[in-house]
Amino acid sequence: MDYYFISDLNKVAKIENYVPYIYDKNNGWVVDNKNILMDRIMGYDGESIGNSSELFKVDSITEEQANKIIKNL
Repeated sequence: MDYYFISDLNKVAKIENYVPYIYDKNNGWVVDNKNILMDRIMGYDGESIGNSSELFKVDSITEEQANKIIKNL
């Protein structure tokens, strides 16, 4: 499982079994149907792929870091 921090939204995300999830403090892990995580990982800005300003909005983090962030939400 891979964990990510989406800095512009202050959200934790993960990919589990090729499915992206976003952590919501009210609902827990929810499927990322809006492609928030994958758009940032690919650098998609609505027009093209590889846009560095989108790529810099997401950081890979450990499970421990993810749990710590979630705890402080």
